[in-house]
Amino acid sequence: MSIKEAGIEFVSKIHNELIKIRADQLELGQDLTERINGVANAVKRLDAKFEKKFDAVEQRFDGVEKRLDGLEGSHQSMLATQQSMLDTQTEMMRILLGIQRKLDVN
Repeated sequence: MSIKEAGIEFVSKIHNELIKIRADQLELGQDLTERINGVANAVKRLDAKFEKKFDAVEQRFDGVEKRLDGLEGSHQSMLATQQSMLDTQTEMMRILLGIQRKLDVN
């Protein structure tokens, strides 16, 4: 084998090895891309589950808030009723005191 043939064979082997390395790199790149996509899909699924749970909790809080608003309205109504009853009792006491004074004078 001449030096020229040996050189060509050597360059061909290097070229083939570079092609093989490049193919391996492409394959590894493809594997990495698929793994990244798999992780991204898993994150999306987890995010969707989180969103569903967050929405459920938010709905429960909205329900509790509505109930508290109702209780607050009922409490305000009771306070108004109690104040009205106190006003009525105070007026009745004034009337009774007035009657008692008139009876004491006579």
